[in-house]
Amino acid sequence: MQFREGDGNSKRRVKAQLDLTPLIDVVFQLILFFMLSSTFVVQSTVNIQVPEALGATALEKKDLTVTLVYGEGGPDGHGPIYVDNVEVASMGQLSQKLADEKRARPDLMLLIRSDGRTETARLVKVLGIARSLGITNFGIAAQPPSESEEG
Repeated sequence: MQFREGDGNSKRRVKAQLDLTPLIDVVFQLILFFMLSSTFVVQSTVNIQVPEALGATALEKKDLTVTLVYGEGGPDGHGPIYVDNVEVASMGQLSQKLADEKRARPDLMLLIRSDGRTETARLVKVLGIARSLGITNFGIAAQPPSESEEG
């Protein structure tokens, strides 16, 4: 049996083509994933120097954050105090906000972010206010020590 290649003028050429549609779909899906997952990283807008502590871990659940900033001003003259990024003018206002949150959520989890340069007395005072209102679930923000200090 003989196969003819046809006449010399009509040569068949196979042209390789790359279909970019699946590649574009995958890249689009990855972009969407990273954009959505990056919004779940919650950063506080109040910048402080968080103290370092061995065994510091991330707090999984928190309902309310109190931030003690080092500096001048604030309700006690030793720096501003923020409740969820809103500055409070007095310790009475801080107590009222904590009481309101405690009424709204009886099992309130409070995170206290204190600047490492802040006096311990301020932290103890805020903890005392929280305990007097019946808030028993709280955490104090810290970060793990840097690699150079662990040795």
